[in-house]
Formats: sequence, structure tokens, C-alpha cells
Amino acid sequence: MKPNRLLTVSVIGLVLLALSSAAFAQGSSTKSTTKPFQAESSKSSQKEVSASQNELIEKMKASRESLEKLLAVYEKQFQSQSADFETKKGLYERDLISKLELEQSQRAAANTRFQIEQVQRWIAENDVVLAEALARDELQRLPPLPLGGYSETAALIRYNGGARWSLADAGKIEKFFAERFGHELPVSAMGQTPVHERMRFDHRDAMDVAVHPDSVEGRALMAYLRSMRVPFIAFRVKVTGSATGTHIHVGRPSIRVISPISGRSSVQ
Repeated sequence: MKPNRLLTVSVIGLVLLALSSAAFAQGSSTKSTTKPFQAESSKSSQKEVSASQNELIEKMKASRESLEKLLAVYEKQFQSQSADFETKKGLYERDLISKLELEQSQRAAANTRFQIEQVQRWIAENDVVLAEALARDELQRLPPLPLGGYSETAALIRYNGGARWSLADAGKIEKFFAERFGHELPVSAMGQTPVHERMRFDHRDAMDVAVHPDSVEGRALMAYLRSMRVPFIAFRVKVTGSATGTHIHVGRPSIRVISPISGRSSVQ
């Protein structure tokens, strides 16, 4: 089996393991007519969810390491294929090979480039969700913000805007950013993603933007969001061993847990 295929299989295996672990950990509690039992059951359920999420965090970290290895294989392969294409382009110009051979070489390099970009997207998406998961405890310790409240810590920037923002309004933010900076808004997650599902984070009406909150773009974006009263949380801390993870989460916090039965969310 080729190295890249072997690593791909390993990554898929880790993802499936994470999914099966999450499914196993997500049990449902029996309903009762007594309020004390309901409260006790709720606390027990919250502990189970927290333990499940902590386990998934560790599995996601391990999966990320495998993705990094897979990325290195693809990058080395792409470098070799690019050199091969340049060589064949010269041979084709001298009528030493057919156009078909040249096109096959070009397609091989393009396919590998696509794989590289896909793995990079997976890594970036995982890092964003990991950053939110790792900040969960700090978010829970912080006092709730009043309507219109703003707060900054070394790791987080929070704004509790009163606007009823939804994904349908994302176009306004994208338009502002494109007009201000001349390029597209770098959206890393729009709505619920498979990674958010695995972590049971409610991200159905939220958007993640891959900009550092302390950058020029990040500061301008947050100022715009505040002017429109759009709630957000900005994550300043990178995931350990990663160049990504810092981002601005537009919308209400996604640290709410989706019930596997009802589809409803509750703050954990």
C-alpha cells in the first residue's frame, strides 16, 4: 500500500473512532416526575458530556498529527510531480513526447494540489473547533455580559450585541470586508460542520472567520460587528503546535451542546 493511501486510511480510522466514541458516550437519562432527581440527572448528563468532549479533544489532537503527516507526504509528492511536469513540458516543446503524456503529468500534479488544499482545510477547521473547545472552561468561568457588554482577556474578546443575527446576514459582513480589504472574507466555518457535530457544539447559526483578532483586519471586523450590534467571540490563543486556531466567531457562543435526541441546545 502506498504511503499516502496508508496515512489516509489511518486518518479515516481515527475520525471513525472519534465518531463511535462520541456516539457511545451520548446516553439519554430517564425522565422523572421529581425535580431533585431531574436536577441530579442534569448534572450527571453535563459531566458525561464534558468527559466525552475532553476525550474527543484528545482524539482530535491525535487526528491532527496524522493529518500533518499526510500533508507532508502530499507536499513531497507535489514537488516531485511539479518537477516532472516541467521536464515533460520541455520535452513536449521539442516534440519528444505526446500532448497526452504532458496532460497526464499536469493532471497528476493538479490532483495532488487539490489533496493538499483539502487536508489544509481539515487542519484549519479542526484547529478552530479545538480553540473553542479549549476555551470552554474559561468561558464558563467568566461572568455573563449584559446586553451590549464588551470584555477582553488575554485569550478572549467578547461582545454581547443585541442584534438578532443569523447566517442570512452573512452577506453584509462579506460585502463590508471585501470593500474594505479588497479580498474575500476568510470564512473557515459557515454553520454546523462535521467537526462541530462530533464535539456536539451548536454552530447552526454562527460563522467563523480566520483572522487574528489583533490584526488590522480583525480589529476592523470587530469594530464593524459592534457598529451593527452583532454578537461575537474572538479567540486570541492558537492551538498548541499550530499556526491556526485564532479566529472570530460571529454569532452566539457555540459552546452550547446539541441534544442527540431533540436537536435542542443547552448551555454547558
